[in-house]
Amino acid sequence: NGWWISGILTLQSGLPFTPALSANRSLSGSGGGPAALDRPDLVAGRSISSIMSGGSSGCGAGSAAIAAGTPLGTPDRYFDPCAFTIPPAGFLGNAGRNILRGPAFKNMDFSLVKDTPVRKLGEGGKVEFRAEFFNILNHPNFALPGRIVFAGKAIGELPGNTAGQITSTSATSRQIQLALKILF
Repeated sequence: NGWWISGILTLQSGLPFTPALSANRSLSGSGGGPAALDRPDLVAGRSISSIMSGGSSGCGAGSAAIAAGTPLGTPDRYFDPCAFTIPPAGFLGNAGRNILRGPAFKNMDFSLVKDTPVRKLGEGGKVEFRAEFFNILNHPNFALPGRIVFAGKAIGELPGNTAGQITSTSATSRQIQLALKILF
């Protein structure tokens, strides 16, 4: 009767990213490409899965400390910055390149269309009403978390405030678009 629907479902795994220091502590100039950012050391006994899920191991003291058991995998603390340490000056960190994976991307677009024949517009004349829904489920798709773990100035410094925090999204919220098209 002139009704039709269509949709697009997008499911993607998260993008890989590398934890980094904001300084060229190794003095090599080769750690992170043009920015010359070095990678931190991975704390002994930590695995990739323990950095991304469960609870934080905790580190530091005072108001800037990260409490042990802080939930991981959330926008506030996507990965555990306490799983890393600063390498000694003049050495490259042992954390691998692209060892962490960002949040997955999930999106569903949907459209509903009604074609209505109109004889006064000619033999093939019709009016088409279209309703389009982008991100119909209004699922939040988060961007990559802050990957700079330490300033990298001295051994023993605490992780940065934004290390492992997600501060933006990678897609828009639900949007609805209505259209009317006359074909003659």
